[in-house]
Amino acid sequence: MRLGGFARAAVALLCLASCAAAQGETLAPSAESNSPGAFQKATQTGAVTSAVFDFELSGFSYHIAANGNGRRTKGDKTRRFNLRPDRGDYIEGLYFSGYDGNLLLVCGVTDEETGGGLVVKLEQPSMRALWRQQIPAFNLGEPLREGRRLYVTGIGFVGALDLKTGMYEWKHAGLYENAGGKFNSFELPEIKGDEVLFRERPVDNTPGKTIRVSRKTGKIVRIE
Repeated sequence: MRLGGFARAAVALLCLASCAAAQGETLAPSAESNSPGAFQKATQTGAVTSAVFDFELSGFSYHIAANGNGRRTKGDKTRRFNLRPDRGDYIEGLYFSGYDGNLLLVCGVTDEETGGGLVVKLEQPSMRALWRQQIPAFNLGEPLREGRRLYVTGIGFVGALDLKTGMYEWKHAGLYENAGGKFNSFELPEIKGDEVLFRERPVDNTPGKTIRVSRKTGKIVRIE
């Protein structure tokens, strides 16, 4: 009799442990959503209007042409999509990353005279664009994601996007005019305490300047 009671108690304890583990698994935030992460650069073949970009992510293969036409394949299944750059623009570079089960693309675009950037969040598995946002600068640097925030850079420009809405939380443009540096291009942003650091890429072994921005307010703390 006491053995039967012990067995029932053991089963009950196992059930409670399993339930607790299941609840912990459900409530635990995904690392993809909350941990800082750099993007990867797609492999490019060809140039300008004939360029194509290829990469693999989460078991899918992606192929995107310079005009924005793309396809995602897995086995014998293919889904087509279009990033819809502005008329006359072509993709000249592409970074990619997963986020909350969706796909983030940061593209450098050009019309062969001027340039800029395009950020697109694509829903999986439909490949429908949830939002698009422009980056008003060319010479895009490698972006960095921190939680639901995306830091982007370009010539004379740094900014932070809200990945849920696609809107800028803050941005600073024209840095080469009023921030005391050239800021032609930036290295990967770095999170340091309450600040995000944007380091100017060195040119001819000359150290670049660093722009420190408050992560909370988006204000420039200092340039050093």
